[in-house]
Amino acid sequence: MTMQRWIFVIVAGLLALVTIAFVYFREIQNPLQSEVEKAKAQAVEAAELTEVEQVYHHVWDTSSWIVKGKGKDNEQLYVWLVEGAVPEVVKASAGITQQELNASFKSEHPDAHIKRIQPGLLDSQRVWEIFYSIGEQSSPYKYDFYDFASGQLINSYTLPSRTEP
Repeated sequence: MTMQRWIFVIVAGLLALVTIAFVYFREIQNPLQSEVEKAKAQAVEAAELTEVEQVYHHVWDTSSWIVKGKGKDNEQLYVWLVEGAVPEVVKASAGITQQELNASFKSEHPDAHIKRIQPGLLDSQRVWEIFYSIGEQSSPYKYDFYDFASGQLINSYTLPSRTEP
């Protein structure tokens, strides 16, 4: 075979591999993406959102979707969606903001490494969840739950740093 044919075969093979990887990845992500789109649609309908800013999926004792967006009057809203329940629409002004909670948490735990702050549900109560570790990287991870409205600590959980066989 000539050099041009080898180049053609190699390029065609690489294109085929990239196409297969793309299709595979899309098929893997499709169920999650459809759930996100469903949550967005439910929140837009329930709260008449004009803009969706963020969609959170929270799983603790129940699975819930929380959609953050703007309403007709350009006010920030959160919509809590739980399967089998009526959507709850809450004005962001009715609770503390993520930035306020972050600042308060950092002042109390200056050596904490925050991995994630997101809204959620804990025992059917609206909460902010902070997932973090303290100190070195091998330290145990922790979950702190704060009341969405007041910012008061509700509960704290520490994950074991390792499990015994």
